[in-house]
Amino acid sequence: MALAYDATRVTRDIDATFVPHGVVIDEARHVADDLGLPYWWLNEQASVYISGKDDPGKRRVFDHPGLRVAAASPAHIFAMKALAARTRDIDDLRVLADIIGVQSAGEALQICADFYPDEPLPQRSAAVLQELFG
Repeated sequence: MALAYDATRVTRDIDATFVPHGVVIDEARHVADDLGLPYWWLNEQASVYISGKDDPGKRRVFDHPGLRVAAASPAHIFAMKALAARTRDIDDLRVLADIIGVQSAGEALQICADFYPDEPLPQRSAAVLQELFG
């Protein structure tokens, strides 16, 4: 979120998926040692929540020999945060909704269904989206 869509946002860590796993973890630990960061500054904790659907709107945010970084599309992140429906995600949902043009609860629900077609939307998520978009 902070990397690609809201540079003013402060974050404690970076959620990612990476290949090859071992090499990236090792290098992230070196960075942590060099910069005085916690070892979990780069982690895969959110990877279980990533949709298995294709994300054609993802964007490359860094490309260098040996390292390519892509950010999920704002719609994909919106769907992830909507399903989580955590209080701390409300501001992010508003920012992402502005970016992708969501103006109603119906549109928000459709984005969730597009990325998570086999996962029923939790009641809490539906209530949060209804409150945000009416």
